[in-house]
Amino acid sequence: MDIKDLIVFLEVAEEGNLSRAARKLNYVQSNVTMKIKQLEEELGTPLFYRNGKGVDVNTNGEILLPYAKQILQLVNEAVRSVQSNAERPMGTMKIGSTESTAAVRLPTILAQYCFAYPEVEVILETHTTDELIRLVVERKLEGAFVAGEAHHPDINSFLFHEEELTLISKDPLTSIHEVNGKNLLVFSHGCSYRKRLEAWLQEEKVVPNRILEFGTIEAIIGCVKAGIGTAVMMKEIIKENSSLAFTPLPETYSNIPTNFITRKDVLLSAALRKFLEFVKK
Repeated sequence: MDIKDLIVFLEVAEEGNLSRAARKLNYVQSNVTMKIKQLEEELGTPLFYRNGKGVDVNTNGEILLPYAKQILQLVNEAVRSVQSNAERPMGTMKIGSTESTAAVRLPTILAQYCFAYPEVEVILETHTTDELIRLVVERKLEGAFVAGEAHHPDINSFLFHEEELTLISKDPLTSIHEVNGKNLLVFSHGCSYRKRLEAWLQEEKVVPNRILEFGTIEAIIGCVKAGIGTAVMMKEIIKENSSLAFTPLPETYSNIPTNFITRKDVLLSAALRKFLEFVKK
């Protein structure tokens, strides 16, 4: 049984669609179809139901799924074990971060690390805290910088930095109650900063007019400057932005730690161990 066939099988099972799986794997669709067919012929049984919109894993596919995941996990562990004994880290290091931490805290660290270890390919993904925790738990990221505590039994974490949050608006606010009836600009659900702000507003019985979701810091700041609404932001990001008005949050909600998380049962690669040395300096 070919490892590459199992990788294709898992991707097709996850996507439920051959063309989407091909794009994710950077294959042409015919190669994906061929590998699935080869695997099914080798096992002597179909693994998917075909339908008009894509494919679904059948009973045989469901049986294979956990074994395939375990096999690929062991392969990745073997690669990391070998690389951990190398004199210099190499290979790929895939980590995640919240958008705010990636923008403010990581550029210098990443620049120093990439200069010191040019053989390592660094992949940095930005997501909300909830999504980052899920990706680390599912072993799709080696580690991640998250806002707040990661309460999960399979996660280890350490404090990276303490941050302060502030409310930003185009014009000064004399009270949080001025947010009543105005728009709130936020990241999607799963953002720890958004959770803090919503908890404060609920405590103060403040009800915004609309909640508008954005994907980037720049979009939120630009819309706040245009007077579309108010937002919560890491103070370090906008501390020198004189065109914005700042309203402090109560200490209960304003101070939030950024932690770095990894799975407890995963052997850290040499690349990640060396990266953490830069992070902890």
